[in-house]
Amino acid sequence: MALVLAALVLVTVVVQRHALHEFFALDDLILFQQAAGVRPWPLTAWRWLSGLAWFKTVVPLWGHEPFPYHAASLLIHALNVVLLQRLIRRWGVSEVAAFVGAACFGLTRLHFPALLAATSIGELLSLTFVLAALLLAAPGPRMALAMLAMALAVSAKESIMLVPLVAPFAADVRRPLAKCVRDWAPVILVGVILGVVLLVSGVGSGRLGGEAYRVSLGANVLENAGRLFGWTIDLANPIPDLHASSEGPARYLLPLAAIALTLWALRLRSRVTIGVLWWWLAVLPVLPLPGRTYLHYLYVPLAGAAIVVAALWDAGRERWAKRAAPVATRRAWLVAGVVVLVTAAYHDFMLSTRLDLRMANVDWPLDPVLRKSRIAERGIGDVRTALNGQRGRVAILIPASTSADIDLGSGRVAEPALKRRYALEAVLDEGRSVRAQVPNADSVVFVHEYEPGRAGWLYLLSRSDSHLVPLGELPAAHLRFVEAMLASRLPAAALDYADKALADRPDDAAMAALRGRALAAIAAGN
Repeated sequence: MALVLAALVLVTVVVQRHALHEFFALDDLILFQQAAGVRPWPLTAWRWLSGLAWFKTVVPLWGHEPFPYHAASLLIHALNVVLLQRLIRRWGVSEVAAFVGAACFGLTRLHFPALLAATSIGELLSLTFVLAALLLAAPGPRMALAMLAMALAVSAKESIMLVPLVAPFAADVRRPLAKCVRDWAPVILVGVILGVVLLVSGVGSGRLGGEAYRVSLGANVLENAGRLFGWTIDLANPIPDLHASSEGPARYLLPLAAIALTLWALRLRSRVTIGVLWWWLAVLPVLPLPGRTYLHYLYVPLAGAAIVVAALWDAGRERWAKRAAPVATRRAWLVAGVVVLVTAAYHDFMLSTRLDLRMANVDWPLDPVLRKSRIAERGIGDVRTALNGQRGRVAILIPASTSADIDLGSGRVAEPALKRRYALEAVLDEGRSVRAQVPNADSVVFVHEYEPGRAGWLYLLSRSDSHLVPLGELPAAHLRFVEAMLASRLPAAALDYADKALADRPDDAAMAALRGRALAAIAAGN
């Protein structure tokens, strides 16, 4: 048994290593703002375990280096794989099938966004504690421990609260269902009641308000179900969440397929039914969120898919045994090992492909999660390097005259608008994320043309690849920007900037000389 669990952990860590050396996701930077006092922590019990408690504990220990956060997520994920294997085994599946099912859960590339984002620790911890609750539940003192674990699960993320409802159906079929429900009632009630209380707390604090958590019970419910189901069964796309899987005919076919397979599973009344019920109970809380379906929402539901895989493996083995001689235990493990290794190689290749793919128009990752993360990493890293440990105030120049408004979703140049959006400024939350990640940056502002004042501020110029070039301290840095525009053969932009600078400081002889060079370059057609 120890060898089986060690193999599960090893293959999981090897395949899911890809997130270890990435930067933070954008939502992580908001939590760092709160930890640094740039934003206030909301006064709410909602997700207190995965929010305030977790980050207040780990940020002082790990600081602003992404690796420890990613490593912690990967270790918790590996623990979840082990706990899931034990639960599948307890629910009547063979040792070999439980190994295959748990491995499929641990290896899937669909976990990449959850393992990348430090804020997705709520997904991971909620599954850890719900698995613990389901494994601990038994008459006597163990039931109290199971109830505590369930309370911690919904404190990490309340959307886990319905999952224990599957437990009575996984009990011995010879026992009446009503008796099984009574046995599991303490864990179920803790999950549902406390989950609702925490939801109400989140709504009252404003954290569950706004567009992100707007609830609709219209056609979006089936659309979201189809999208999540489509991602669950997608074996072809390296980045399944790049586009909504529920587009075109799939918008109608996928929900219908999900419902049809569910009805089929319910008729089976087997371990397959348990896995399908788990999947639905885990996705149900997020289905009413229109247009807000993300791949990390599948972290907990995919444990149900793993139960389905394990149950189907056992069903296939039983059918084979009826048609031919029973497979020897050693041979069964050999076949399972080969299947797991092939699965690992496939997901490892797909994850490598996900990281390598680039957009056609700009040198940004095709992955929508990595795209914003890489932009933030470049900007924050360049500010940290430019300050070199010294305290200072930073002004980041994204010149309106030479910058294109590139859509972060598509990578294409956006249509002209009355109010332009700049990718770097949006990703860095108007400088707040820089202040949270670079504590010696006392102030951070973005400017798009010449602005007076700010003497002594460090001036950084944004390049098209989101890197920042230090121009020195203001006001001398204004001269270096005009020189850079002239060197880049952008005399019109240089002239416009010089005119605005001279209107503010008409006695600046050096700027006047650069203005003359810009006029000469325009006259010469350069």
